[in-house]
Amino acid sequence: MPQVTRENLIAQTREYMDAVGSDRWSNDLITLVLDQVFDAEWSNILNAAPYYTFAQRNVNTDVNGRIPFTALSGGGGDNEETFYRLLSLSDGNRLYVQTRFNEVPLGTTSNYLPTWPKMFYQAGQAFQTLPVASGTPLIAFVNYKPTAIRDLLGPDSLVDFPPRAHLVVVYEAAANLLMKGGAESRQAADLKALAQQERAILLDDIRRTTTRPTEMLYPDTKFEWGGG
Repeated sequence: MPQVTRENLIAQTREYMDAVGSDRWSNDLITLVLDQVFDAEWSNILNAAPYYTFAQRNVNTDVNGRIPFTALSGGGGDNEETFYRLLSLSDGNRLYVQTRFNEVPLGTTSNYLPTWPKMFYQAGQAFQTLPVASGTPLIAFVNYKPTAIRDLLGPDSLVDFPPRAHLVVVYEAAANLLMKGGAESRQAADLKALAQQERAILLDDIRRTTTRPTEMLYPDTKFEWGGG
């Protein structure tokens, strides 16, 4: 199936709004709303299927033992990969265990015993690693969002979205735009219902890629209990 371009998205959004040729909505406004919806839908996708996008980042800690979120993004232009969530962090042999600052408030200021596990926690827009060490090479696996609609290089740039599912973005953006001034709320509600219907199908499709049944799991791992 051919992929859609940014220009296709704008044109199709206007079509569903019955706004072809209308100057009530500028292309800049339509692009802005498409961008916001695109970002929100990618959040839905990666919350439903955390490994739908997947990348390895080789990073080094800064002078404070931190890894800024910006170091976990990659690519550029139409192939930008903007960091969304950290999937794992290791030094190649040992896994760093996630914790919270309130559980180790002295971790960066007191002696960190070598018998303690390697840990990390979120500190603003960075991950703080323990023990604190500058220039430590680490391996991070992350998921990411593709290039935002507004950041695509041109109108003919391809939009990175699951195949046969881009109408979710079109329906939702058209609905949001029709609510401008509260003039067409009924039509907006119809489009939102269409978007929700397509979104449910999309998320069900990507949530499972095998026939293995979904299982409820405890949040810890066997390694935390000394399991082999």
